[in-house]
Amino acid sequence: MTSFNSKCILALMVLALLCTRASGQLILNRQVVANNGGSNTPGNVRIQYTVGEAVVMPVTDGKVLLTQGFQQPEELPALPAGANPIKNYIIFPNPAVTNTKVQFDLLRSATITLEVLNTAGQSLYHRFLEMGAGKSTVILPVNHFAAGIYTVVLKVNGSIFFEKLIVQ
Repeated sequence: MTSFNSKCILALMVLALLCTRASGQLILNRQVVANNGGSNTPGNVRIQYTVGEAVVMPVTDGKVLLTQGFQQPEELPALPAGANPIKNYIIFPNPAVTNTKVQFDLLRSATITLEVLNTAGQSLYHRFLEMGAGKSTVILPVNHFAAGIYTVVLKVNGSIFFEKLIVQ
């Protein structure tokens, strides 16, 4: 009987060791679809919000909070010096007639400058935006521009991105 108990204890210890040791890693790739957002810490409570999402009713039993929709991404580590602050920068539709959308994934909250230049280098449109991290889409009205080729300039934390835009 003692041999059986010691084998059970040994098996439980091995099982406990296997359960506490991770051999792989889980990577969560979260996205928030919104046009703006941010966070604030009044007192000891951290509030994170996203503008542009539908309001949903949370369900809770006092211990577990269930929500429909999405979760805000966790705070990310600082980007290394010289790292590209945006990914997947695209303008569509291009060519455009009335509006075009500038879409990109912002890796950190930042102040964005969006500018449209004509072929002579003159600024025809200029806009400052405070954006939170995540996928962002900015609607750019082009219906008051003459038909032609323009340059869309996106400035993010000292990095400058250019894209050609054709207005019909």
